[in-house]
Parts: sequence; C-alpha cells; structure tokens
Amino acid sequence: MKKPSLIPYYRSFFRNNTKDFILGMIATVAESACAVGVAWLIQQLLDACTGNPNALPFHQLLVISAGLLLVYLGSIQLDRFTTSRCIPKAMAQYKSFLFSRISRKSIAAFRQENTATYLSAVANDTQSIQMGVGDLFNGANSLLTLICAVCLMVWYSPIMTLAALALAVLFFILSLPFSKKLVEAEKELSDCNEGLTARFKDFLTGFPVVKSFQAEKEMGTLFSEDVGKSANADKKRRMANLMFYFTIDGGIAVARICILLVGAYLAITGRGVSAGMVIAFAELLNHVMAPMQQLPLCIADLRAANALIRKAADNLEKNIRDEGKDVPPVLETGLELRNLSFAYEPGKPVLQGISHTFESGKRYALVGASGCGKSTLLQLLMGGSTYDGEILCDGQELQGISSRSLYALASLISQNVFLFNATILENVTMFRDFPQEETEQALRLSGLSQLISQKGTDFLCGENGCNLSGGEKQRISIARCLLRKSSLLLVDEATSSLDAKTAAQVSQALLDLAGVTEIVVTHSLDAQLLRQYDEVIAIKAGSLIETGTFDELMAKKGYFYSLYTVTQ
Repeated sequence: MKKPSLIPYYRSFFRNNTKDFILGMIATVAESACAVGVAWLIQQLLDACTGNPNALPFHQLLVISAGLLLVYLGSIQLDRFTTSRCIPKAMAQYKSFLFSRISRKSIAAFRQENTATYLSAVANDTQSIQMGVGDLFNGANSLLTLICAVCLMVWYSPIMTLAALALAVLFFILSLPFSKKLVEAEKELSDCNEGLTARFKDFLTGFPVVKSFQAEKEMGTLFSEDVGKSANADKKRRMANLMFYFTIDGGIAVARICILLVGAYLAITGRGVSAGMVIAFAELLNHVMAPMQQLPLCIADLRAANALIRKAADNLEKNIRDEGKDVPPVLETGLELRNLSFAYEPGKPVLQGISHTFESGKRYALVGASGCGKSTLLQLLMGGSTYDGEILCDGQELQGISSRSLYALASLISQNVFLFNATILENVTMFRDFPQEETEQALRLSGLSQLISQKGTDFLCGENGCNLSGGEKQRISIARCLLRKSSLLLVDEATSSLDAKTAAQVSQALLDLAGVTEIVVTHSLDAQLLRQYDEVIAIKAGSLIETGTFDELMAKKGYFYSLYTVTQ
C-alpha cells in the first residue's frame, strides 16, 4: 500500500510563515560568517602584536572589530527574534493541520480507531517535532559555519585543513550508529507514551466503573506497568544520547590537541604558518567540530520528527471517505433498504436481510425488545459502519455519498449525549450563529425553557455536562437537532432520560415537525403517540417482523400486539 505524502504536513509549518523563515535564514548566514570572521580577526590581532608584517594596521583592525561586532550582535538578535516567532507559529499551524485531518474522518472510521493515537500525536509527539523544526535553523547555522570555517582554514593551510577534516569526518562516522539509535529510541518512547495516554484516558473515562467495582488496585498495577515501559524507553533514549555525545566530545578533544600539535610543528619549522594562524586555526576548529557535534544531533532530531510525522500521516490518511458523491441536503424520495445485514463479529449477525422503504416526509417508529438491532440500524443510516446489502438514499448508495453531504442531510438524536465544557447556548448551536427566533424555538420545543429561565443560556455545562442532569443533557441534544432542521431525523430513545410529562411533550414536538422524515426508536409504547406515526416497524432478533399502522398491527395480534400488551 502506497504511503501517504508528507508534503501537506511539512507545508503546514511554513504556511503564512515564509517571511520569518527567510529572515531567520538570512540571520543565520550573517551569524555564521561573523563567527568565522572573529577567528580571522584573532589571527590578525595576534600577528599585529607579534610584529608580523602581513598583519593589517591596528586602526583598521579597530574599525573592522567594531563593524564585525555590530553585525554579529544584530544577526544574533534577528535570529532569536525570527525563530521565536517562526517556531511557535509553525507548531501552532501543524497542530491545527492535525485537527483538520482528524475532522475529515467519518463516524465509522473514527469508531474503529484508538483516540489515544491522536492525543499522543498532539500532546506528546509535537514536543519532539518542535525540536526538529528548531534544528532546521540550528542545522543550517552549523552547516554554514562549517563551510565558512573550512574555506578560511584552506586559505590558511591546506595541510592542517586535511588533518582537521579527516579527524572530524572520522568522529562524525563513529557517531552515526548512535544517531540511528536515537531515532529508534524516540519512536519507541512515542509508542509507549501513546499506550500510557490510552490507559490513563480509559481510567478517567471509566472512573465510576473502576470505583464501583473496587478495581483501583488492578488499574493502578496496569498503569504502573505502562509507566515502567515509558520510563525504560526514556532510559534507552537517554543512554543513546549519552553515547552519542561521548563519541563527539571525545572526538573534539582529540582533534583539538592533534591540530594544535600539527600547527605548532608547521610554525616552528617555518612552513608559512604564523602563531596567529595556529590560534585562529584552533578557533576555527571549534567551528568545524561544533557543527560536527551539532549536525548528527540535528539529523537525529529531524529523522525522529520525520518518523513521528510519518506515524501521524499513516493514521490520519487511512479510512478517509471524502471521495464520495455530494448530494443535496434534502431527502426527495426517501430511503430504501435492500437485504441489509450487519455483524460486529463474523458469524454473529445483529441485522439480517432487512428490506424496507422509508418514504420522504413520513414518520416511522422502530419497536422491539432491547438488543434487537434498532439502534444499530440508525447508526448504519448515519454511515456508522460498513454493511452487507444496500442502503439507497434517493436512489444513491449511502456508502457512495460523501460524509459531509450525509451529515448535512441527516441528524441523529442519540440516547448517549455528549456535551462540551461550554455554555448551554454554545452546546445547542455547536458554536455557530443562528437567528435568535430559530434558537428560541428550538429551546422551547426541546423543553429547555425552564432550565434557561433558572440558569440562563450562559450557564457552563461542565465536562461532558457534569453540571446538568441526564434529562437536561438530553434536552440540549434534542435542541441541537431541531435547530439544524435536517431533512432526515433519526431519533434513538431521545426521551429515555426525561420525565413522563416532558417526554410526551418532546415526542409530540418531534411529530409536529413539518417536512421532515423521521425514524424513531422507542421503547415507550404509548398508543396516542404511536397512532400518529405513518408506520410502526417491529424488529425481532435483527429481522423485520411486522410493519403497519398502530391499529393495523394491533388488529393482527402478532408480535407487536404481544410486545404492546406486555408493556401495559
């Protein structure tokens, strides 16, 4: 399978960030040239002190020193200023890009994946990637400094330059295996942190279950094991880093001594090398060996960042269904199910061989015992999973419709409500702007009027609505869908958390909506409400058993009749 391109991911770092990046590179060039210029200035000043006739006059050296200092300080300041703007902006844009790619996922695709992967990608991996982005500047600075230093060294003494480069290359090669280990260790640490994040997320999400079953000790043991794995991976990374620096630092020490000895020999034997050149050469050697120290680390950081970006891309670019066809957000003729079957596990069907037509503008009630497949059917209609058979939406196969179009066409009011840590109004409008009249109508029809009068629309719901009751959360969920005015409304036990009076009011409000196709899953078999549905559909063990109006099914005295009688 072809791997997804990383170009869009790298482009996200530089979008609207090119100016600062270019200025930073200009500052890097100037800083590198000035750093090498200092070594040349040291040579000139020392030769002038020793009376070397080839040295420049002192007054000229004084002017050059002042100019070099100003340029050097200016380039450093520009470098710090641009990188302090460029890197945070690059990372902010990258995180936003990751969010946008996650948002492309369909509901079906997202349910199949581990959300901890994305939490780790945004929270943990971006720290390492930021180091890689910073090393674009550090690496460029090191490389340019190395080139300028080598050019000046060749001008001074080709023999000493060859000796210096031979030593530098030797220790650079010796450091490469540790650079590779650094990349591997960084990837292993990322995977371990992902597992740790997943475990902690499960603990927080399932906290009431853990407490009620007194499983704190067992969860603590599992968490400690994951912490231990992360600690071991971090230890490996630190050891690889330690060995890398040991090789480089040792190389620098050996190279400095060797070059000073070679330079001293050439100066003593009159090979055209002055004392100033030897000292300058020692200074230049720092600008050769320091980059040799920095470049492998920069390369390691860049490779590690690339590996983490590749990991994010591989996860984000799979299970994308944006290639589907766009359709109008209005259901014209209706939905048709043809031999629809579905199973969560092979050989264990939840739905089997269902064929039925839902005409546009009509209202349908799905009834049946708990676990018979009613909610699963609604999930499939929302593109929740792949299936066998066909679901035709105005004659178009549902799996061939783009996710964007499907979600514009249909709304699902689920029995499991999620609320954001935002105000009541923001949770109803989903952070969008709607006309005030439409918003007030949705609040009224969903039964939120009393809550609003008591707490106001600016009341903070808390994490997943912890500041509200189950019934209040359900009303907000209903108001969301009413405000959207979707052409197809799927309702899955929307009134299960409401008191009988409010439930009846909300159910009636949904039935009174005009121009909407409604498919409603209900356990509440209220004759007055069921008589208002165009058709009641009875499902048993994943199969469609009976269809008809309420009175027709009661007259048949079949499965629905038995189901209704038991609940009365």
